[in-house]
Amino acid sequence: MIARGLLGAADVASGPTTEQHRVIQSLASGYLGLDGAILDLDPCTPVELAATVDEASRHRVVDLLILVEFCRHPSHPAQADQVEAYVDALGGEDLALVARDIQTGHRDQVMADWARFGEGTTRIHGVSDDALGSELRSLGDCAPGTLGRGLFDFYADLGVPFPGEPGGGAATLAYHDVTHVLTGYGTTPPDEVALQAVLTAAAGFDHHFSGLVASLALFESAAFELPGFTAKEGVLNRPGAADELADAFRRGEACSGDISTVDFLARKDDQLADIQAEYGMVPPNKT
Repeated sequence: MIARGLLGAADVASGPTTEQHRVIQSLASGYLGLDGAILDLDPCTPVELAATVDEASRHRVVDLLILVEFCRHPSHPAQADQVEAYVDALGGEDLALVARDIQTGHRDQVMADWARFGEGTTRIHGVSDDALGSELRSLGDCAPGTLGRGLFDFYADLGVPFPGEPGGGAATLAYHDVTHVLTGYGTTPPDEVALQAVLTAAAGFDHHFSGLVASLALFESAAFELPGFTAKEGVLNRPGAADELADAFRRGEACSGDISTVDFLARKDDQLADIQAEYGMVPPNKT
């Protein structure tokens, strides 16, 4: 029924776009565990979907509906109305407003929406912003295979300044970067979207969806302005990207907790593999 609801939410104008079909198919097979092609499924109505979704799954389904909305290119005025009909039937979510502003071309409102619904960042306790760059540099002394060494190597491999250093961005970016290390995702646009999907699912879809919306607005709809990033469109239409996204939701749902809460400085000498096992971070599906 979730897959049928996603098809119904994309059924505007001449029907779901090629990209929407691809994304829904990947979600159906790689995340929802369905066999066969979604073309064999009939779309369901908002009322039908709401009648089958329990409270535990409601937020997850709302998030997936909004995700599918982002995947229509070019945007269509009816798309926002269609998704909101399904979201309203499920109980309503304010984050649908962000998708509407993007789909209807009100991109000047996107940043205001993000400021309103964004969850903010976590400050690194016990370390001043000025001292963080040096603290992160010192992680190069950690043993190979540790979380600290993994984070140091992440920055070294990119060849960029460390957070807290001139040109390295806000100190709190380190909390985002360590999730790259924990999940194994790189910094390509598909990887950035997949990372946010992992975080969202790992938190039971109760947190981090604002981050997924931001990554979709930046890389799927080219509607988000973020220093240091080039906005792109249709990233999930790239070969393999939709499958990677579905696998990311699967990996996140397998987690036992929110990996973004790991105190990476306190655990810098712990083996990365041990922390991944502690949180149930399963390897990505390479098939």
